[in-house]
Amino acid sequence: MPLLLCALLALLVSGSALAIEVLAAEVPPYAIKSQQGAPTGMAVEVLEEAARRLGEPLHIEVLPFARALSQARHRKDVLLLPPAWSEERASHFLWIVPLLEESFVLVTDRRHHPTPLTLAEARRRGDKIGVLRNSLAHDRLRRVEGVTLELATEEVRNAQKLSLGRISAWAAAWNTVNYNQLRAELPTSHLLRGETLQRTSLYLAAHPEFPAAQASRWRAALESMHRDGTLRRILAQYDYQAPEP
Repeated sequence: MPLLLCALLALLVSGSALAIEVLAAEVPPYAIKSQQGAPTGMAVEVLEEAARRLGEPLHIEVLPFARALSQARHRKDVLLLPPAWSEERASHFLWIVPLLEESFVLVTDRRHHPTPLTLAEARRRGDKIGVLRNSLAHDRLRRVEGVTLELATEEVRNAQKLSLGRISAWAAAWNTVNYNQLRAELPTSHLLRGETLQRTSLYLAAHPEFPAAQASRWRAALESMHRDGTLRRILAQYDYQAPEP
């Protein structure tokens, strides 16, 4: 009996060691850290379905956005979910497969600013723009002369500050804006979409030296989900709004 117990324990240990480690950047609605239980979110659910098809166990760790990106740049054995592709980040990661399209936009509260805001107007007025630290919006706007940025570690903080008038505008992905406005218990009818700063894809990514064979398997599984409509059905559960053509 002791020998049998040891054998079973060895199998459990070896099985857990084979679990794929995933670093999920905490940006609702893509990756949501649960107070109790497993993480959720549209990107998390998409990856879980791909793992089921591959027969791969997953261990998903939801981390603050900047920390997830930093760790993934130094760890060759983990997957990263779901960074937005940009020229600045292109060489830092292996971009395995796109998961969904997003528009990064300027948003105002129509009670304080009743007309759609452009970046040129925000610069001219000296508006303070809220961004998530190390996000695509942060990367994009910190290079623009004359822009004043207010950094946050969670997008829900930007929703709260916009409503209170502590920032004049909020720059983020449109689906992120809508979800976090609701998360802050604020009406989405207050949101006014302004200029589109960039349209890009959110990806499953990894360190550039992540095993190529593993990356190919994940790419094939996720591409099959695109083809058979599974990915679209998962995104629809979160009221995903695709960018306008």
